[in-house]
Amino acid sequence: MVAGQIPHLAEHCFAGVGARAPAALGNMRRKAAGGMEIIMQEKISGSAWGYLLITFFLWGSVYVVGKMVAGDMPAALVAALRCVVAVFPLGFMARKCRGIRISREDLPYFAGVGLLGYFGTIFLIQTAISLTGASTASLVNSASPVSVTVFAALLLGEKITPKTILCLALAIAGTVIVTFGAGGQAEVGGIVIAAISVATWGVASVFMRKLTAKYPAIMVTTVGMLFSLVCHIPVGLIAAVRHALEIHVGLGTIAAVIYLGVVGSGIAQFTWTRTLSMLPASTCSLFYPLQAIFSALLGYFILNEKLTPFFFIGLILISLDILLSQLDLSAFRKERKCT
Repeated sequence: MVAGQIPHLAEHCFAGVGARAPAALGNMRRKAAGGMEIIMQEKISGSAWGYLLITFFLWGSVYVVGKMVAGDMPAALVAALRCVVAVFPLGFMARKCRGIRISREDLPYFAGVGLLGYFGTIFLIQTAISLTGASTASLVNSASPVSVTVFAALLLGEKITPKTILCLALAIAGTVIVTFGAGGQAEVGGIVIAAISVATWGVASVFMRKLTAKYPAIMVTTVGMLFSLVCHIPVGLIAAVRHALEIHVGLGTIAAVIYLGVVGSGIAQFTWTRTLSMLPASTCSLFYPLQAIFSALLGYFILNEKLTPFFFIGLILISLDILLSQLDLSAFRKERKCT
């Protein structure tokens, strides 16, 4: 009797194992898939931080290289040549967007990006660099995220909150404190021009925000850069004619202009766009002070620029300014109410 039950018992046991095997195998697959997803997220996050560091290092170096060529040619010519060179790498990166048509009603916004962002801002920044140090101009320009927030409120109808007003006050305070370390009227003028470039970039960025909701970011950048040449080329030629005797062209100057165009406006734009595809824009904006830090270090070691205590105080204020502008206070209030 016992011996007769053994086959039935064995069959029952193996049947149970067979029934549980698919479920166990499914759980193992889900765990493996979850583990792979975590690994992939970690890899994406790691590469995103790498792209972010590279972007702000390249942008910081642009100020130093711009300062190096400031004595060889006028600011308008440097800015024009930079954008002419930048069109080639940007056009290559935007080659997949050639079939996308631009709506007629969007053309004024593309023109605004080009004329305010890539003509006005780049020309003003190069002028500021020629009048003041690379580190100072870069520091003032680090307040760009706050400018975007303010002009988004003014032009797009976004709410102007007490936080927005406080951020604007901190940005102005940081810029004013930096001027205390200026060595003369020309340097103060450079700081003021850098502050104006922050405003023009803020308006252009609002137009970019509107356009990137419909078009790829690299396409917006490339078309905007092409629009900028409408002003860059004639203004650059006029500057070249007026200051022909002051222009000194050597291998170093040519290499610097190529670097500004290919690296500063080409590769850096690619890494920035790539970073924005991996991380939220608010997270990326928090690292803008890295631009000033990198340019300050490069300016100190390469250009022998002096860093005053006012520079570091301004750096702290502008860093707090950017941090506050990206802080979600509404979530904090909700959390307090819940507790």
